[in-house]
Amino acid sequence: MGLGIQPRVRIEGPGASVINPRILSWSRTDISGTKSDMVRIVVNTANQSGLPQEGATIRWFEGYDESLVDKGEYIITTITPTLFEPSVTIVATAAPWQVDDETGFKEKRSRSFNNMTLGDVFRQVVEAHGFSPRIDPQLDMFFLENVEQRVETDSAFLTRLAKERDAIAKPVGQLYVLAARGQIKTISGQSIPPYPVDLPRDNNPQEHASFINCQITQSSRKKLNGVKARWLDESTAQEMEVTAGSAPYKRLRKLFQSDALAQQACDDALKRIRREGDVMRMDLPGDPNLVAEGLVILGETFPVEYRGQWSIDKVSVSGTSNRYRCAITATVPAN
Repeated sequence: MGLGIQPRVRIEGPGASVINPRILSWSRTDISGTKSDMVRIVVNTANQSGLPQEGATIRWFEGYDESLVDKGEYIITTITPTLFEPSVTIVATAAPWQVDDETGFKEKRSRSFNNMTLGDVFRQVVEAHGFSPRIDPQLDMFFLENVEQRVETDSAFLTRLAKERDAIAKPVGQLYVLAARGQIKTISGQSIPPYPVDLPRDNNPQEHASFINCQITQSSRKKLNGVKARWLDESTAQEMEVTAGSAPYKRLRKLFQSDALAQQACDDALKRIRREGDVMRMDLPGDPNLVAEGLVILGETFPVEYRGQWSIDKVSVSGTSNRYRCAITATVPAN
């Protein structure tokens, strides 16, 4: 994997001169789904002052030796001091979760959207909070006859709409992205090179710099081959049924308003079932080039059931001055 020797991180922004030489430990989470990416830094504060305040923007760099990768901007959301040993824990997210919440982004609300495309609903919601929408073209024109937001925050509402179509709705800085899961793209739309992994010759758990562990969980969903959904025919007041795939079926609870909406829901649910049949979890040496929505390729040094392409859903990294590890969760990539 071409990794260096000495793990290193640093920040740019307010308090950098105090924080950088005093970082005790750190962690970062990169998630392809609904939550915002997060950085957590523990800093030694003995006889020191000058730390940034909540709401300050920092830029995070991560890697080995002098080869550090820019992982983007984060906004500090919480600062927690500890008396003994004197330290402070800084938590920052990649979305602008400001304390004031002037636009009411975190408030629960109820409203209806009628005869609109998914893209138009998405734009209306996110632009009201100052985000710039970025929408996958295959999702943009999906027609919604009627959709209800019921006592939900705007974030939860968009997450639910995206999940129904096996997609993600995620804030990143000033962007809010709606995209299909399992695509080989970064959140900014740039292609991510596939990440090959091979087992080291001596795969020893004591060797943190090279050890790789991996497991695959087969979901009970894999036993399902199809989806059924019901819709109400208003002309006859009868419930009708549509299907996707073959038996055994999963039945959707919702009663849809038309044949087309029910069929689309079946197709989306079946795609999600097929993609999430197996879940692969891997623990390996830290590398800033591992990113959610990227592809990891397990080579011939792995047992046959592990080999092939996996789409990364989540990357959790952690480190100290001499240790840097990644844990990834991945599923079968979308077609």
